[in-house]
Amino acid sequence: LYRKKYGKLWKSYMSYDGNQYVEKNLTVKNDITIHGFSYLKNFPAFSVYQSASQDEQAVATVEFTRITFDSELYDIGGNFASNVFTAPVNGIYTFSAKLLWDNNADSDAGDWDVGERHDISLFKNESSGTLSGFTNRVASELKITPALTAKVVMNSITVDLKLDKGDYIGAYAYQNSGVEQHTYSTNSDDWTQFSGRLVTAI
Repeated sequence: LYRKKYGKLWKSYMSYDGNQYVEKNLTVKNDITIHGFSYLKNFPAFSVYQSASQDEQAVATVEFTRITFDSELYDIGGNFASNVFTAPVNGIYTFSAKLLWDNNADSDAGDWDVGERHDISLFKNESSGTLSGFTNRVASELKITPALTAKVVMNSITVDLKLDKGDYIGAYAYQNSGVEQHTYSTNSDDWTQFSGRLVTAI
């Protein structure tokens, strides 16, 4: 079919049933919506970690503390800021977080008695950097320790979450050892880290 408009002539191919077929590359500069589902030009994704400049972040006992991530590997779409990721569209998102506990920040670091716990949790729409309750917690991974002295221990979590546009997610540390504990971080991105991405818009 040849069409002319505003003095320009172009050609399009359509079948007898109304379906359109593309035999060569199709370039779309912006997003595509198919059956009401958005397919974004750049799917939101981020990966951040805690570097040596934030070494030994203090985590008070019996209290959730938002983990500080001061180094970025990437942030496609610019949705990670102030230690939280904000969903740009309604969708299913996947998140992964790791937390390494320091064993030598002070004389009590890395000491755990039998039955004490250390957690990593994700909270949705939690505005407080430090909180004592479980409000807005959407995922958690905890470990109950044997007796440990000056040991490096790790928590990790991976979860899919359904978020609405504007919801935000932060990673939190929790421990109940009775003393202040600390995160462990180096210039490597292998230890205390947080990442996520949009799986599908809905």
